[in-house]
Amino acid sequence: MKKIKLAIVGGAGRMGQQIIKETKNFKIIDLVSIIENKDSNFLNKKINNIKIISDKNEGLNIADAIIDFSSPKSTLETLIYAEKLKKKLVIGTTGLTSKQLFKIRKVSKKIPIVHAPNMSIGINLLIELVKQASKVLFNKDTSIEILDIHHKNKKDAPSGTALALGHAVTEINNLNLSNKSTLKPNKNRKKQTGKINFYCKRKGNIVGDHSVIFNNKKEEIELKHRGFDRSIYALGAINAAIWLSKKKNGLFKMTDILGIS
Repeated sequence: MKKIKLAIVGGAGRMGQQIIKETKNFKIIDLVSIIENKDSNFLNKKINNIKIISDKNEGLNIADAIIDFSSPKSTLETLIYAEKLKKKLVIGTTGLTSKQLFKIRKVSKKIPIVHAPNMSIGINLLIELVKQASKVLFNKDTSIEILDIHHKNKKDAPSGTALALGHAVTEINNLNLSNKSTLKPNKNRKKQTGKINFYCKRKGNIVGDHSVIFNNKKEEIELKHRGFDRSIYALGAINAAIWLSKKKNGLFKMTDILGIS
């Protein structure tokens, strides 16, 4: 099978370095380009004998597929190049605005894109379990807490994963998340019937702990996922890039890749 030439945007970051490490375990992947922003201290240094560059036109042009774990601004720039160069794109960046998400959907009509706030198999199974539980459990007498606990360097709160879990609750019930939550990170645990509370904490080196807790004062059900190693996200991203190799256009989620949509 022909090798997939892969470019990584945000290659010197935590996730970028983990993805680079995991590419060694995929014979079908040929890492050809590592890209960082023009102010990065890693520019011109080498990882796996590949020089880190900032020129996206140069770095992305030689690739078949792109994995982007950078920042919203950088990701939207990558999106423009991917569209122009007709490259397959995997986006793991979180903190994207509704306007930026709309742009991604628009471009996906021309190129294939996987966008997932969390690429672990376990989290995506959790999202599906939350949907099924919400159909039965969520009503005006039930409170929902979404616990969102990450390492101290995690910037966005609630995280993309926490928001995805919130949307899983509301969308399956034809509701709008903004009507059921303030969408703000709370530092205190609280139960509000008919509402969703995001409890967010940033500490230590926690990879990612997420729980969805349903409580109706008579009983409580908790669905939980705990990540122990950042490789779970890297492996998901690489498998997404491989899966995209057979797609011509469209916007996809990890559940599409896992066959559980």
